[in-house]
Amino acid sequence: MVRRAGPSPELASCLTASLLAVAAAACGDDAPPAAPAPALDAAVVLPDLVVPEPPPIPDFPEGTRSLRLTRTMPVRLTPDAQAKRIGTIAQDTRVRWKRTSPKGNGCKSVWVEMEPRGWVCGDSVEASTRAAIGVELPRLEREEVVPGTYGRITEQGALTYALPDPRAKKDAKKDPKTDPKKEKEKEKKKDAKAEPKPPPPPDAGVEPTAAPADGPVASPDAADADTVVRVKVDDPMIPGNPLLGSVTVRKYGELVFGDRVYWKVSQGNEYVAKKSVYEHKPSTFHGLRLADDTGLTLPVLFVWPRQNGVKQVWSRKKARGGGVVRQIEQRTAFSILETHEEGGKPVAYRIGEAEWLDAAQVRVAALTPPPEQVGPNERWFDVDLDQQLLVAYEGTTPVYATMVSTGKKETPTETGIWRLWKKISETDMKGLSGEDPYSVATVPWTQFYSPERGLALHASYWHDRFGIPRSHGCINLSPIDARWLYFWSEPVVPPGWTMTAGVLEAPGSVIRVRSKDDPAPTWKGYAKKVVAERAGAPDR
Repeated sequence: MVRRAGPSPELASCLTASLLAVAAAACGDDAPPAAPAPALDAAVVLPDLVVPEPPPIPDFPEGTRSLRLTRTMPVRLTPDAQAKRIGTIAQDTRVRWKRTSPKGNGCKSVWVEMEPRGWVCGDSVEASTRAAIGVELPRLEREEVVPGTYGRITEQGALTYALPDPRAKKDAKKDPKTDPKKEKEKEKKKDAKAEPKPPPPPDAGVEPTAAPADGPVASPDAADADTVVRVKVDDPMIPGNPLLGSVTVRKYGELVFGDRVYWKVSQGNEYVAKKSVYEHKPSTFHGLRLADDTGLTLPVLFVWPRQNGVKQVWSRKKARGGGVVRQIEQRTAFSILETHEEGGKPVAYRIGEAEWLDAAQVRVAALTPPPEQVGPNERWFDVDLDQQLLVAYEGTTPVYATMVSTGKKETPTETGIWRLWKKISETDMKGLSGEDPYSVATVPWTQFYSPERGLALHASYWHDRFGIPRSHGCINLSPIDARWLYFWSEPVVPPGWTMTAGVLEAPGSVIRVRSKDDPAPTWKGYAKKVVAERAGAPDR
């Protein structure tokens, strides 16, 4: 009989005690020291025990609850200044952290891994005893639909203006040689010594006055769009460059200069005459929440009159005839309770008890399967160019449906399957090289999905025609829809972040843009690389 060699009972006891001690040390338990091991037989060889190295202890004082960013900081995928940038965090945001990494790799201090993800250089963070906190960006005031006031320049070739700088005038007084006009005035004064000197003109600066009825008085640098500033009239406003093409501006304040009113249209010294601006009234339209919060699911319909210029339709008591029930506004959404077909085609949809809508007067969002490679609970978008509809899904479950505006005939939206690659809280949009130049200021809740063409899902505060193609190739969303989808999709935007990016290691949400002419589009952009990486094959 052959007996297999094995550890003695004493050796087994020793190994058990050693492993328990290691486990206690790794978890930080206050375990008593293990008893000394008995002597081992020289013929027994023990395997090497690999003890994982614990993460380095953060270099922050006891009682630190959060880390405050002392300036706006880039967020890196790994602790290296050359690593992929996956976000930006605004100054004064207080964040939680997971651990630190040794200094170096472009950082004088330690690198800090934050929650929920990413690394920042510790050079610009400071320990705080206060709880972590960040705000949703862009910030909205109560009852606001968009973060500010916007307007379109209606006067072709309207000029921008700048306030005269009082410091330039004072410098010219100190050195009259730099101003020939002042030098001539000086000579005239010498020739008229007998004449009394007139009082000096006031500086061309800002003079706070009593608060007008429509708001308080503040400096022209105030960010409050309702602020009114009155300026002493001495030197005129300085004209700048003409505005060409379709230009939309944001209002950062209002200024009364002489007998004219100006909008401040930048954080700097740039103004336009108010009479040249048509103020936008952002749409309050929004789509329909589905699934958990409502219990609703697809198919749903949106009322859409087939006649141009008509904004209501009549519902009827029967699928065919039966008298009218009520008028319903365009874009109103309903669940489809029943479909009446004739010749294999739907002719009417039931939306209530004895209430039907003509199929020709609606747009229908129907359930559609996800593209391959989309996970069971992954968040993704389906955009139907023919119906001008967008549906947001989690796996196979629809969670949101709405009407959109895609590209016009001259600038169509490209079909394809993409992934969100960058999300920005507010960004300017310009297309100055084509036949239809345009410039749009601070577009909120923008989700780029095609870096090659700059295509994006974004809020459109300048129109209320969702359901009709009218963009330059992007997918226009109502402000309410854009905000909801921006914070719902991947990569998630934590509080205080002004930008976040998808990367191969953690890609953004899929967006499929399809039409009847291209019902099964192909993967494009970095989404194609993600498919290849997950399949373990090179991108071709």
